[in-house]
Amino acid sequence: MRDPVEPDGFSPTRASTRVETEFDDVRLVLRRWQAACVDGALPPYEELALGSVGRFADEMAVVRIAADREGFILRAGPRFGALAGLAEPAVSLSALPFALQRAVAGAIDLSRLAAKPRLTLCRSIVDGMVSTVEVLALPLSCRWPGEYFLIFARPRKAQVDLARLLINSTDEGIMALSALETASGEARDYQILSMNDAAARLLGVSAEAMRYHLLSETCAAQRLTDLLDRCGEARAHGVAAPSLELEYELDGEAISLQVGVAETEGLLAVTLTDIREIRNREMLFRSLFDDNPVPMYVRRADGGAFLNVNAAALNLYGRSRAEFLALSIGKLVPGTADRPAVSGERFVRHRTATGADLDVVEYARAITVGGQPAMLSTIVDITERKRAEERVSFLAHHDPLTGVGNRTTFSQEIEDAVATAVAGHQPFTLVLIDLDDFKAVNDTLGHAAGDSLLIETAARIRRLLRRTDLVARLGGDEFAVLLRGALGRNDVETLARRIIQTISEPHGYEGHRLSIGASLGAAMAPVDAREAGALLKCADLALYRSKRDGKGAFHFFEPEMDVEMRERRALELELRSADFDRELELHYQPIISLRSGGLRGFEALVRWRNPRRGMVSPAEFIPLAEETGMIEAIGRWVLDEACRRAASWPDDLIIAVNASAVQFRQGQFAETIRVAIDMSGLDPSRLEIEITESVLLADTGANLALLQQLREIGVRVALDDFGTGYSSMSYLRRFPFSRLKIDRSFVRDIGSSRESMAIVRAIIGLGANLGIDTTAEGVETGAQLELLRQERCGEIQGFLFSPPVDSVGAARIIETYRNGESKVA
Repeated sequence: MRDPVEPDGFSPTRASTRVETEFDDVRLVLRRWQAACVDGALPPYEELALGSVGRFADEMAVVRIAADREGFILRAGPRFGALAGLAEPAVSLSALPFALQRAVAGAIDLSRLAAKPRLTLCRSIVDGMVSTVEVLALPLSCRWPGEYFLIFARPRKAQVDLARLLINSTDEGIMALSALETASGEARDYQILSMNDAAARLLGVSAEAMRYHLLSETCAAQRLTDLLDRCGEARAHGVAAPSLELEYELDGEAISLQVGVAETEGLLAVTLTDIREIRNREMLFRSLFDDNPVPMYVRRADGGAFLNVNAAALNLYGRSRAEFLALSIGKLVPGTADRPAVSGERFVRHRTATGADLDVVEYARAITVGGQPAMLSTIVDITERKRAEERVSFLAHHDPLTGVGNRTTFSQEIEDAVATAVAGHQPFTLVLIDLDDFKAVNDTLGHAAGDSLLIETAARIRRLLRRTDLVARLGGDEFAVLLRGALGRNDVETLARRIIQTISEPHGYEGHRLSIGASLGAAMAPVDAREAGALLKCADLALYRSKRDGKGAFHFFEPEMDVEMRERRALELELRSADFDRELELHYQPIISLRSGGLRGFEALVRWRNPRRGMVSPAEFIPLAEETGMIEAIGRWVLDEACRRAASWPDDLIIAVNASAVQFRQGQFAETIRVAIDMSGLDPSRLEIEITESVLLADTGANLALLQQLREIGVRVALDDFGTGYSSMSYLRRFPFSRLKIDRSFVRDIGSSRESMAIVRAIIGLGANLGIDTTAEGVETGAQLELLRQERCGEIQGFLFSPPVDSVGAARIIETYRNGESKVA
């Protein structure tokens, strides 16, 4: 193995990372340099230059590098001088030929950096042959100023034929031929003067063996000779040589060549280009084009003429191949003239044979067809995608059910409108709409009926508005209308009344006549507020007033509404912080049996004695408790207190407790009742839970399951305010209620209203037929009492006997009835 010299080598053309010397005696020089190194120090100049390597002095030069990095040859041997072409033995390095100068300088720089000998190669060309000279730099130490190096230079024996190197470096076959002519001047054969390795490989011969032989001795002789003869004929007639292609078999393999011919003074330079890969690519392209499921077509690069089209494109555009190729680009892309095609991606609208428009993305790139520039277009039909995107964009700004604006759009529009109004340009009015009784329809007939009603409601509102106005659905059964322009209060109120009237008109759905109402509240900008949030709050306060006043109402915002709302918030805070045991108390209204004339029990009614406000009406704080979720805590307190108090009464008296719809729907209601009964020791049969018809509207299955739980506990269940709600009569058949309570609104008018009397009579009769007792509320006169007795009503309540009283008053009533001092005659 040769010892390498690793100079990270340098040559005039490129650096080598590892160069090895091919001379054994140079390795001897390297070993002597290494032996002269003592304790890691460089060998002294005198010892090495004048001593151990003296026999190599003819091929060496001594170089000193001055402080300014300029190099000088102090002494050069005759062979080095001859190699470098030196006229005198001592000269500057810059006097050396350029290639040798660069090689010496490179070896010195690498040697200085490594503090070791380093080798570079210097190559030059003489008579077409590449010669290589090894240049070795050995660093030395010296007592004189500067850096010293021994430079060894010796040419390598081997030379490279540059022309052959170049000609054999290509995969393209190259031949030099001499035509052998007959006496008539016609070429019959061709002598091979030279060929490269690629040509020999393509023709299946040896390059050296075929030198000076005849072309006819190759396997492709006849076809190639014919091609060369055709070129000769073309030249003789002064026309350009045709494009030549040569096909033949070599060892069972098909060969396809492109042949190029150039003539100089009777010599032919022939190039052979292997086009098999190109042919394969063309075949692959045709396959990918023709069979591609993606529509594609090819057109001339300089205009709109179509050159080819695949089946997928014909199917997309609904045309035959002949029809498509005869099209102008303007027929495919309306409004486009025949102009040069452009590479790249573009969105464009194409037209089919039926006249339908397609939204497409066209990806075009330049290709060559038959030697001529063309453009290949790949078509992606995005019609459906674009429609989907438009749908997504629509849904981003519109309510998907009704098609009117959504909350996002409304928020953006009202922000812009407020900014414009505050700037003094365009005042506007905001109207909030809340549907009355919508939940009852939705719960009784299902969400499909509710959706149909919402769609119809939105359409009715839209028909009443101007094009400049905006209607939006904010969610559920809430709508908002933005009325642009300076409308007067009378105009807004007239429109609001028309909206209420229009919404209240019945809507038909699958044989049902759906009827709802609407409550409206309005605020005007910038009069009522100068910010979007504040304006919404004002309109919401007006809407709250309308809903509180009853169905089908409309109100403008008034400043006192804000005061009222703040008062309501304050009441809410006080309710949240209330000490139930000290502030809440139960009042009891007696329930009288008409059959026995005796006391049947009491209905427990909660009261709030606020430390600051005094007694607060249940009509004020119970709805507030339901809205805030506090009704559950209040309901637990009422149950615990009512059961505890009733446990001290005689065993034949019942206690009736009202249950809120919120309590009834929360999952722990049955457990709350069970705990109250267990803690008080009350017989469950003495507790009667009163629920309104509205409680039963939400979830039939869940309602029946909870009613069944109450039945298993043993408590009684009464249906309060019967006849005023929307519950299904099927509940009366599917669950055995203990009582039906007739609402006081019917009892109040039984002496003056035939309709009220008929309703009371029907409820009592229904209860009797189902085996359910009936209780009439709000009995205040003897006439009412007599009519109810005649109709065989079971029980009664009302001020005629006693208003609700505290626990002490209840104890007196119990004592009075027990002593026989009071009895309904």
